[in-house]
Amino acid sequence: MIKSAIQKIYLVLSKQHNKADLDPLCRLLSGLFSHVNLTSNLYLVAGNLSESMPRIERIQKEVGKFLKTNLFARLYLHFVHSAPLTTAKEIDYYFRYYYQPLKRGSGEFDREGFIHQEVPRLILLPVYVPDSRVESDSLIGLFNTLKSVFMLPCLYLDGNTFFLAQDEDLMTCTEKVYFGKGGSRELDEIACHLFYQDLLDESLANLAAKAVFMSAPCPASLIVSAKDGKIYCCMDAFRKNESLTDGYGKSADELMELFYEHDNSKRDCLECRRRTVEVFANLPVSETKKQNIGALLSHLEASRVKSVPQDSGSK
Repeated sequence: MIKSAIQKIYLVLSKQHNKADLDPLCRLLSGLFSHVNLTSNLYLVAGNLSESMPRIERIQKEVGKFLKTNLFARLYLHFVHSAPLTTAKEIDYYFRYYYQPLKRGSGEFDREGFIHQEVPRLILLPVYVPDSRVESDSLIGLFNTLKSVFMLPCLYLDGNTFFLAQDEDLMTCTEKVYFGKGGSRELDEIACHLFYQDLLDESLANLAAKAVFMSAPCPASLIVSAKDGKIYCCMDAFRKNESLTDGYGKSADELMELFYEHDNSKRDCLECRRRTVEVFANLPVSETKKQNIGALLSHLEASRVKSVPQDSGSK
């Protein structure tokens, strides 16, 4: 059996900080990092930035330890959060007291990249989750400031904030825009839509490249819920609450053995891709992307029909 390297880890943090739960979580993550591929993504899905900052900093330190001992690895750290940014004073405060310390924590890798004239091995991508009161000008000011220190700002928009997608200036200074259906700000829902967006983008890339195996398994991922310590092998399992294991009692190696057992399971990844496309079909994306999504949905529907076993008794 071919063992897939983990491409993405989604860590859904609990809204309340509990140091006793953070220590075993960091030990688990440290072990899992040895099972990622050479360019992986870690998503920290948090709540308010000021409340989540201690956990984000601690996890970033664990990432740094891993990269220092694995010199060929690169990791993209997405920290997904909200923050009350309505005035220039608030933007300046959050930048100086929250974003800048995280950037200083990656300074060693920035210097390493500068010396070798290559992209740093630790890339920070803050994913901002605004509420309906935020103004585009405030976000543009923050995002331009983040880009000036090579932090790549992203946006997560839902039904209450889709209007921000109409601002071309904001879209220009945003590295990537994630969309969420409805208006739920629950961390579990945000994590699901982040996964679905990435799966959609991968499926569109496969379609553009005329990849034949559209029904191939989703990118190897793990979802870790810090709220209850449960770990899931894919987003479909996460939504159905079908965990690989409960709590942090197993080592990373034991956990990965369970993951490999489920890697070629009976899960219908083609159906998951089709459902993902349906989620985004009516969201406010560009006309070009809408057309591409329509073409992808037609392709997936045709693939599903082909995958249905024919009645051998028919004539």
